Amino acid sequence: MKHILSDRSGEGHIKTAIVIIIAVVIGALLLAGLYQLFAGENGVIGQMDSEISAMMDYTQELRVERTRNEETGVYTLRYSYDGKHWNTPEMPTYSSTATVYGLADNNSESDPIIAALIRDGNLSYILTSTDGGISWEEKLSFSAGSISHFYFGTDDQLPGTSGSFSGEKFVVRYSSGNYYTMISNGHTWTLPTWSDLIPLG
Repeated sequence: MKHILSDRSGEGHIKTAIVIIIAVVIGALLLAGLYQLFAGENGVIGQMDSEISAMMDYTQELRVERTRNEETGVYTLRYSYDGKHWNTPEMPTYSSTATVYGLADNNSESDPIIAALIRDGNLSYILTSTDGGISWEEKLSFSAGSISHFYFGTDDQLPGTSGSFSGEKFVVRYSSGNYYTMISNGHTWTLPTWSDLIPLG
């Protein structure tokens, strides 16, 4: 009986079991890590491959767009070279309720201009960018109860009684007691006065 109690031959089996359990855990971790590396397009290597391919195909096609903040409902501007990584442009600071009403682009290769109309209550601001939407300069501000048109193009899009102009222009049609139609080449923006008020309609 004493011999059986003092027999320590099973001690090696416990150590072996612990080593096996540790090996299984480490093996599982290694397999999980390898799976993350090689898990197709979603794995680390797949993502690295797509990022490297994107870098090799990098064409610097700059684009700017409006994006809506879901919490505040306010529209802001952002720009990107690849459509994946977005940046905040350099522009004047307005109140937290100011929203980007719209964008208009003259689509010119020789003299590219993008115009943005920002609204904050009854105040409206026109900003322009000549570098594709990276930096913006305020051109003028005005009071407007409502805005019916903001675009770059011909006078065909305006109501028939709004007057006419030749070629393509930046157009803002807004109400400030009466309706005014402002046209611009993008560089010079001038508020309409009573003397050049385009007929109401």
